[in-house]
Amino acid sequence: MSSTVTKGAPLPWFILLPFPAILLGALIARRIDVPLSALAINGVAALLGAAVAITVGRRPGTALLRAAVPIAVVAILLTAATLLFPGLDGIHRWLALGPIRLHASSVLVPWVLLGMSAALRGHFAIAAALAVVLSAIHAAQPDAGQATAFALAASLLLARAHATSWLPRALSCAAVLGISATAWLRPDPLDPVDHVERIFQLAFRWNPLIGLIAGLALALLLVPGITGITRALTAEHDDALLSLSASFVLYFAAAFAVTELGHFPVPVMGTGAGHILGWYSASGILAALVWPRDTRVPIVART
Repeated sequence: MSSTVTKGAPLPWFILLPFPAILLGALIARRIDVPLSALAINGVAALLGAAVAITVGRRPGTALLRAAVPIAVVAILLTAATLLFPGLDGIHRWLALGPIRLHASSVLVPWVLLGMSAALRGHFAIAAALAVVLSAIHAAQPDAGQATAFALAASLLLARAHATSWLPRALSCAAVLGISATAWLRPDPLDPVDHVERIFQLAFRWNPLIGLIAGLALALLLVPGITGITRALTAEHDDALLSLSASFVLYFAAAFAVTELGHFPVPVMGTGAGHILGWYSASGILAALVWPRDTRVPIVART
């Protein structure tokens, strides 16, 4: 006699991946006397993010894809809303929630990438429009770091839309990359904050070994995306899942890389809720798509 059970994603394992970076960032920040109240932001964000990842990861992948484009539109509108809030020295990257400033793009980009991925299953123009509009918002804020990371990830999705001819793909990638590049031409007078933008450099300044450990802790953030790539290649060769997973890997890798080019927050390790919430959103999305809840595993029962 046999029966089946639903095999879910290994969410408890996934939700622990950011903790080495969060804890190491807090330890480094305490060495420069950053108050615990500031560091608590990351802890609260991790708890909220884990709840988001578990909730999203338990959704059927098909339902998530059906809602993906409307969610992406809402995400873009929320990012655009930063332009209506008072900025800092002419920079508009945050949503003001009472005393809290939330870096909107770092929270919401994974949802836009998901919306693009869903749209590319039959509506290339919608995916391209989502990418172009968000790139324009990044340029207007301006946020060269997020503009670059998103443009690279979005261009990967657009370039891999093999059902569309090469010319629309090339033109859309050029538009996204070109618009995003203009963000680097806008003035960005904000001074860096050590425990936000310079936390990785502080790790190496403390001890080169600590710096290497910090690099490994940040590399753990790429594991969900790499897992998605592996699953897409080895299980059913799901090209859409492959592209989305690769775009998440490229986005988070680029979000870290740009911190060496300008004053941008170090994802997850630096103080700030945005990238933590964004990472958990991306991980929940991949959990729903990589380990769909309708996957059945046979169980043989002895009689």
